[in-house]
Amino acid sequence: MNKLKNYFSYPKFKSESLKILYLNDDYFLQQASIGALQELGHEVYPLQLVRDPSQMLERLLKTCVMFKPDCLMGINHGGYDPEGKIAAIVDELHLPVIFWYLDDFRFIIFNGKHHANENTAVFTFEKNHVALLKSLGFEHVFYLPSAASMRPHGLYQQGKYNYLKKAVSFVGNTFDQTKTLRQKPHYQQLLEKVQQEIDFTRLQDTLVSQVEKVVENEFREMDDLFHFAGFVIAEATQKYRQYMLGKMNDSRFHLFGDPQWKKLVNIGKIHPPTRYETETPYVYHNSLINVNLSSQQLEETVSLRIFDVPAAGGFLLTDWKESLIDLFDAEHEIVAFHSPEEMNEKIAYFRKNPNERESILKKARERVVNEHLIIHRMKQMVEKCRKIWGNSLKVKS
Repeated sequence: MNKLKNYFSYPKFKSESLKILYLNDDYFLQQASIGALQELGHEVYPLQLVRDPSQMLERLLKTCVMFKPDCLMGINHGGYDPEGKIAAIVDELHLPVIFWYLDDFRFIIFNGKHHANENTAVFTFEKNHVALLKSLGFEHVFYLPSAASMRPHGLYQQGKYNYLKKAVSFVGNTFDQTKTLRQKPHYQQLLEKVQQEIDFTRLQDTLVSQVEKVVENEFREMDDLFHFAGFVIAEATQKYRQYMLGKMNDSRFHLFGDPQWKKLVNIGKIHPPTRYETETPYVYHNSLINVNLSSQQLEETVSLRIFDVPAAGGFLLTDWKESLIDLFDAEHEIVAFHSPEEMNEKIAYFRKNPNERESILKKARERVVNEHLIIHRMKQMVEKCRKIWGNSLKVKS
């Protein structure tokens, strides 16, 4: 280990062009992040993840020896084992590590105690999680919302989707697969207990904390509680979306999602899911109105659709989240609703007012192009970390 530590003691974050080892498992935004880093002039080595921790560590160390990176980067602690063995070894070698959380960290590293190392920087899409992550021992924690993954200058006027020109669309799944993956035999009884206390048909902003209060005495380990909370999130998102779509009264409605929707709603036209990178932007662009119904895991933050719909040239109507006012001019660039009644009222209004709809669409798109692309986030991330590690790096003695 001492030999490796000496090998990795080379200066880091000293040149404008960084060498970044990117931990890649084809998650949302990873390819876009790699491309943005390269566009910024950095040399990026994508390392494909493997599930076996021993194999992953071996591949990681071999690649680091060969590539000599300034830092490791990835999303949601992808590639790291839950016990934190990889995290401990990488930290001992004083290699800077940068992770961007685009999901609730509590469903991934749970209490985080094995991953809170001093040479790790964490960026989280949820502003409320900054204090939580710091309380777990992470020293370098920053708020960084998601961003547009779609090309803002793409040509999305494809004839295949012309039938959506007068349509209201929703692209999203039922979270049924997530529920199945997280299901355990005793969860159904606990779920009924939670549903007696929490209304899943309403968009929540503190659902994990509420679940924790209801079932805190049912679990010995916090890891098990958060696993159950992830199951509840999936159920609550399904119930919320089902309720809202059931209230939709627009006759020209199109839904793109998994087959379970046909069992849950009886409205409009239900289509198979679209491939997000290659088909969804055409749905966004060609639809008259795109409705966003957020996942129940989100607290104040917004979903990817908030950025991607305007980037693709589509008009967005979204449920309200507090961070909208930080990201957009909420009066001129975003249209939001707080209830199914308001959702229907605004759909009817913007059907009749195309000029106002186009004005909002244009301003929202300009905001995204100027401030909310992946390249903006990668630049912010690198600049923050350059301030941490550009002058000196904390080295284990």
